[in-house]
Amino acid sequence: MLDTNVISGLLDPDDALHRDALDAVRRWEGRAASFAVSVITWSELRVGALRRGAEAEKALDRFRAAAIDRVLPVDEPTADGAARLRAGDLTLRMPDALIIATAREVGADALLTADRKFPGVAPGLVELIRPS
Repeated sequence: MLDTNVISGLLDPDDALHRDALDAVRRWEGRAASFAVSVITWSELRVGALRRGAEAEKALDRFRAAAIDRVLPVDEPTADGAARLRAGDLTLRMPDALIIATAREVGADALLTADRKFPGVAPGLVELIRPS
């Protein structure tokens, strides 16, 4: 699964995360991975594209068609998992808890993110992407 910040980094060549996000995605592609995002991530990305205008919307739609195999819904078991994560750490934002819970619920091999909080919340699931 890809987190919002990784996709934002992929889409913006000037983003500090761009090169490292691209390297991580290529590594996973080399393992024949398919990529999914939470509906939460998709919504966050759409907000950003809508704010930037029609060209950004088109670029996001092209990225969706080319790189994202599935947009995963939040169902009741995922919501319950997110609630447990947030109850254990009230500094964890609910959208982040929902993204992590979605990755767990679908049995993702990894959740690629630049969010430094995620590895502590979901050790063994998160691959932290840092700008080099």
